[in-house]
Amino acid sequence: MPAYAMNPIVPDHVPAELVYDYDIYAPGPPGSDFYAELYQLKKRAPAVFWTRYNEGHWYVTDAALANQVLKDSETFSSRRLVVPASNNAEKGFVPIALDPPEHTKYRNHLSVGLSRKAVADLVPGVRGLAIELIESLRPKGQCEFMADFAFQLPIIVFLKLVDLPLEHREGLLQEVAKIIRPGSNKAEVIAGLAAYLKPIVQARRAAPGDDLISWLSTREVDGERMSEDKLHSMCTLLLIGGLDSVANTLGFFARFLAENPAHRRQLREEPAILASAVDELLRRFPTVTAGAGRMCVSDIQLGPAPIRAGDQVMAPPPMLNFDDETYPDPLKVDFSRRIHSVGSFGQGPHRCVGAALARSELGIFLEEWLRRIPDFELAEPELTFQAGVNISYARLNLRWSA
Repeated sequence: MPAYAMNPIVPDHVPAELVYDYDIYAPGPPGSDFYAELYQLKKRAPAVFWTRYNEGHWYVTDAALANQVLKDSETFSSRRLVVPASNNAEKGFVPIALDPPEHTKYRNHLSVGLSRKAVADLVPGVRGLAIELIESLRPKGQCEFMADFAFQLPIIVFLKLVDLPLEHREGLLQEVAKIIRPGSNKAEVIAGLAAYLKPIVQARRAAPGDDLISWLSTREVDGERMSEDKLHSMCTLLLIGGLDSVANTLGFFARFLAENPAHRRQLREEPAILASAVDELLRRFPTVTAGAGRMCVSDIQLGPAPIRAGDQVMAPPPMLNFDDETYPDPLKVDFSRRIHSVGSFGQGPHRCVGAALARSELGIFLEEWLRRIPDFELAEPELTFQAGVNISYARLNLRWSA
């Protein structure tokens, strides 16, 4: 059976009324608003349903139940994160494929390495780079935003953070994109990225510098220095996560602002709302939509669904973002909205450790771009997102008066 084909076999324990066929990698017709489709799915489908796509799995649309799955690591293991199951790395990455308490030992080091203090130290450099990129684009009166800015700022920042050559950026991005998007031999791609990093990790562990990989190489777990294989796995995960997510989010931020001059004006006239605006736009445009899978390790009744040990459950954190009770009229962007717990960075023990850095980069973009290019618009009438573990725009052409 092809990896993304429909599996006609429904397990015996799945009630017929809970079968609802939905492909998470084809969430809507071309040109549709992915997020509107996600919100409508909550209206159309059961709170928990079984889909025969992607080798068959459960999917949770209800915010409270999704939150339960993401926080209950004893029942729902992270050892299988994506569908189909065959697309998961054989050993999984440290720490994302581990469960507490083992997961916590490694995550704590990442949390410190990407702490708010560490991010604060990076901010002047991030801001300077953002200004440099924007100033180079401003006289041109147009840009292809994804290539000219979105895949420049956060990727350069990340490569500097881990001290990898900037000239490797394009090749690394191409490989990471193969993992994030549907299709391709993911095991082969991951093996290639791991092979690229292996000598770098070995060298940093032997002679640590002042980059993040070197710092992690000196950390201890259970009283001993982190092993080379665990460090290698952690750094491969950092590479995959660091080269894609913020860039994709920047694309959705930019498109929204291009189409909504009133919101642009509000941000310029009320700079104090910047942090709230970042959170609201993150809530409205979560880009990691199909990477929060869990494997059930013991039988449990989840809402209407009898989940059995071994079942794969997809509980997308964005379902928390589009909950009517928490966020009335959730498709509307309202910078005065109180954000309770945005699901864009995940939920529970596996919440993204890079959230502070991402927020900083996104806020700097809003502030510095609107200061220099306050009015801009889309330069093409139709845009289609690319669906996958993350969603993104392949291109985003913008124009303005130079």
